[in-house]
Amino acid sequence: MSEAAPQKPREETIEKFIARLRRAELPDGAFNLYAHNHPEHDARAGAAKRRENLRRYLKALPEPRFALVGLCPGYRGARFTGIAFTDEVHLCWPGTLFDRTSARAEPWRERSASCVMDVIGGRTDIVCWNVVPWHCHEIGNPLSNTDPGTGLLELGVGELEFFLSRLAPHAQVIAVGQLARDTIDRFSGRLAAARRSVGAQHVAPLHVRHPAHGGEAEFRAGLARFLNLANDAE
Repeated sequence: MSEAAPQKPREETIEKFIARLRRAELPDGAFNLYAHNHPEHDARAGAAKRRENLRRYLKALPEPRFALVGLCPGYRGARFTGIAFTDEVHLCWPGTLFDRTSARAEPWRERSASCVMDVIGGRTDIVCWNVVPWHCHEIGNPLSNTDPGTGLLELGVGELEFFLSRLAPHAQVIAVGQLARDTIDRFSGRLAAARRSVGAQHVAPLHVRHPAHGGEAEFRAGLARFLNLANDAE
């Protein structure tokens, strides 16, 4: 039997990243969507499918120029896709490389994900992620969303350091929403040090309004402005 082909450096980094996400031990009220399956809400092997979704997504974006960073997954979106700012309706339709992981009959639709995916379209220079990559919910109500506490933010920032330094070292960070912006600003020293440790230049993050709660028009305009400015500078 022939030996498997050796992994390329980026593929190895992706595997390390997914392994880090999977083995994270989280407090009550936080669901590790890359490690666990909810007996009622997840389809069979849901966590494994989400890991594969993320793996395929990151492999398809080898040199992102921009990183849209939100706060944490929502139950209608990344909780079931494994990819920030996406939902099952727009990502997991027949013929794509991405699998649904929810057990319900109809795929989940998230308004924020719909907006972000519509703006990004088929661009391969934009990668999406969250400060906290695990789903935060009310205890006893897994289909709800809450903001992460301090301890979970610390854990998430550790993964964000790895993500920005190893998988998107040259990407301009664009914080999506005030909470994501505040957290990134709070930990800016750590994030900058992580990038410098791999020889990457740290550039101050930009900020756009979150598309939720009436912010869709401002989000679209803000992101378009930043992308156009970057194109004009080339």
